[in-house]
Amino acid sequence: MSLEYGVLAGKVDVFKREDDQDTPHLQIRVIDRNNQAWRVPVNVLSGDQSLLIFHRVDPLQGHPILASLSDLEPGFIRLPSNSRSVSRALDFLRSPLFDWPTGVEVLPSGPGENDDLQDSLITDLKSLKSQNGDIFVFGAKFPKQGQPLNPKPIDREFRTNQGIHDIHMNQGNPPGRFENDNGIFQDGGIILKFSNRYVGLFLRFQTQWLPTDDRTGNRIPNKSRPIPPVVIGTDNPIPPVVIGTDNPIPPVVIGTDNPSNVSNPDIYVERALVNPIGSDPGKEVVVIGNASSEDVDLSGWSIVDRNNLAETLSGVLGSGESRRIVLSGNTAQLGNRGGTIRLKDASGHQVHAVSYSQEDGSTEGRYVRFIT
Repeated sequence: MSLEYGVLAGKVDVFKREDDQDTPHLQIRVIDRNNQAWRVPVNVLSGDQSLLIFHRVDPLQGHPILASLSDLEPGFIRLPSNSRSVSRALDFLRSPLFDWPTGVEVLPSGPGENDDLQDSLITDLKSLKSQNGDIFVFGAKFPKQGQPLNPKPIDREFRTNQGIHDIHMNQGNPPGRFENDNGIFQDGGIILKFSNRYVGLFLRFQTQWLPTDDRTGNRIPNKSRPIPPVVIGTDNPIPPVVIGTDNPIPPVVIGTDNPSNVSNPDIYVERALVNPIGSDPGKEVVVIGNASSEDVDLSGWSIVDRNNLAETLSGVLGSGESRRIVLSGNTAQLGNRGGTIRLKDASGHQVHAVSYSQEDGSTEGRYVRFIT
């Protein structure tokens, strides 16, 4: 992992489209609380000319990251990339911010209004600026520490030599040029804070496959697969684009024989009693369900908390059944200030993950329900 990963908090100043077909970006100028300018280039087309997959979450809620945003210091804050950064850093797989089927392929440029990815991003940025809201950008700082300055024309136009890039998922890249950018808890993204809600803007490349290794963020041999976008109905303001037959990444049929069914898992986390009445240890509960037509042996499976502590499971979960797992209190625990719950199979690979917020964990004696 070679990214100087972190988060920048500030205000949107100006933005500029790039409509060429090489590697276009939406260029955003952000002013931080120290009145320093930063350039934020957001990829809108892959270098191999495949479309990006866009997840827009409005409102963004029920995630532990939100509680940490108001406490950020001015400027760029470096975040360690490891499994204990769950409340500060982004990881689309291990600390979910959206449902995978919500992703749509979007053109980088179009002839009309609100018909491309840059139009959609600009609409939200204009609205945020008009309300004097805050923008939080997660990604990699450039230039890296020790690297010489190499300003581009856009840097001179924006009057800055520093910026944040890699504003997209940063794991599951194929072997080759971008493999060294793989890591866990270092995904890029944008969170907008309006007066009444948060909005999340998240991007990923078609070449990035899931699940990924918990140590390196690399693809898992014979396990990782592309996550296909889902065609959404005509009421979707951003129309999905059908990729031609020359697309190097074929569509994946989601089914029970797909070993990496990340977007539609057969075994999943239904509910959790995060904050039981009275003392928590030994009373916290995770409910898991089986949506498949077959019984599943849970021997060696585990429930993993935000600190990577695991409660080992056993027994058989029948087809269509749900089971209450009472955590012992000696291993995995559910923090009341927000966190994640990850379900792993006997091979140690993640099957499902859910996130919950500090607000979710503040209610005593009530289950948090997760919609899958």
